[in-house]
Amino acid sequence: MNRIIDSDFMKQLAEECKKNYIALISPETADLLTLLIDCGKYSRILEIGTGLGYSTICLAQAAIPHQGFVVTIERLPQRVERARECFALYGLTNIRSYAGDAQDVLPHLEGLFDFIFMDAAMGQYLDFFHQLFPKLSPGGLLVADNILFEDLITRDRFHIPRRRRTMQQRIREFLQTVRSHPELTTRIFSIGDGLAVCKRNC
Repeated sequence: MNRIIDSDFMKQLAEECKKNYIALISPETADLLTLLIDCGKYSRILEIGTGLGYSTICLAQAAIPHQGFVVTIERLPQRVERARECFALYGLTNIRSYAGDAQDVLPHLEGLFDFIFMDAAMGQYLDFFHQLFPKLSPGGLLVADNILFEDLITRDRFHIPRRRRTMQQRIREFLQTVRSHPELTTRIFSIGDGLAVCKRNC
């Protein structure tokens, strides 16, 4: 079966992201997200960090067999506008896109989500988590991207550039929280720049 990311449209979108220095998920990450959604038959998906919509399209396409939809939030209006153009060009109608800071938008979202993907400002992951956990349904997954922080997360803080130490500490605090949370089972995958996959216990 052909992968979503192998289409000409997605290849062009990936090049556009790279040209504009906008991060995008790795092919391996896209494959894993698609597999997780398919295996769990997840249908209510929330994404923090739309970018130009590359990962959103992967999530939305994976949700279609389960009559699912994606709610995605992006802070930068110009990215939201371009992402919406991409969704229309790709022919997807199961995406609800919001412009604004996630911490401002989240309180207005109703209902629970069974799959949440965080791919935004890593320094805010812990703050996001405190808002997102109550919105994660029992048995649902919360997936956080880039948690290995270019492999800097495992190094001694004095062996990384000073400007990155605060970020390292914040990611470590997030990981400590999800690993020790009594209602979560968390696993770390070293694909892309690292994924934390956290399942809320039923």
